[in-house]
Amino acid sequence: MLARKDRRIILAALVLFLTGQPLIFANIPLDTANKGTSVVVKKGTHLPGVARLLKQDELVRSSTLFMAYSLIVHRGKVIAGEYELSKTLSIADIASRMASGQRKVYTLRIVEGYNLQAVGDALEKSGIMESRAFFGLAKDQKFLQRVGIPADTLEGYLAPETYYFSKETDVDVLLEKIARRTTSFFDREEVKTRMTQINMSPHEVLTLASMIEKEARMEEEKGLISAVFHNRLQNGMSLDCDPTVMYGVGMDSRPLNRADLAAPTAYNTYRLKGLPRGPICSPSRSSLMAALHPAASDVLYFVSRNDGSHVFSRRIEEHNHFVTMYQKKTKKP
Repeated sequence: MLARKDRRIILAALVLFLTGQPLIFANIPLDTANKGTSVVVKKGTHLPGVARLLKQDELVRSSTLFMAYSLIVHRGKVIAGEYELSKTLSIADIASRMASGQRKVYTLRIVEGYNLQAVGDALEKSGIMESRAFFGLAKDQKFLQRVGIPADTLEGYLAPETYYFSKETDVDVLLEKIARRTTSFFDREEVKTRMTQINMSPHEVLTLASMIEKEARMEEEKGLISAVFHNRLQNGMSLDCDPTVMYGVGMDSRPLNRADLAAPTAYNTYRLKGLPRGPICSPSRSSLMAALHPAASDVLYFVSRNDGSHVFSRRIEEHNHFVTMYQKKTKKP
């Protein structure tokens, strides 16, 4: 007695024979120059429904031929999901993609130095979710506790990298995977040992690394910038980090003014001693390493030369001199 699926395969072969549609036609595309089309196969959609969908979108010349080929070659297997297809693909190509689940791939690129706003914009641009929904999840306390984030937001915990995923990927699963790339860094034994030596928690290291990320324009200066912050922390000095102030008042590009420097936020490192409340961006691996391993130097100050580099000083008199040289002279009257 033949199984039901075996009977369907034999019937499909018979249909091809009776309709005069040789299997070789399955390898001929409809068009050799055509833009891609997104086709969504919902869960529970059977082969005839998929064939009708492809015919409706003019991606196959014959729904019967598609079904017959799929049954004979792939036993009618179709995996649900979103597929990027075009008329340049033959029936054989389409059936193969759907049987193996070669679904449309989305890309999310989190750049070093991105804050939550930038990550949300990137997610929305990728087409995976609206930024508003992302911000809600990024501050969801149950989600943060499940992932093991010791903070009230995901800020700083979304590791810079390029991620690839399908439309079917659950966003919370994706974000958890990204966040765990960061938390797993602090699970390494050598990192744990170093944090003990410098008496800092993972959250504190991540916060400091985010400050280094925003201050440094040159990789070779990250160790010295880290040294400045470490030395100031040890001496009980305020960190005076402009990027933290900018983050606290929600600004991006304009110069800081006196009102900004006096703003009573948890990120104003001119008013508060110690580190700010938390990270201000997603730092690179090199910034994390700089936070853990500052340069062996007693510098306490740095100021930009306006060319991406900085001048570092040990005494306030030297620092004020360089501020006048590089900053005050560049300001418009």
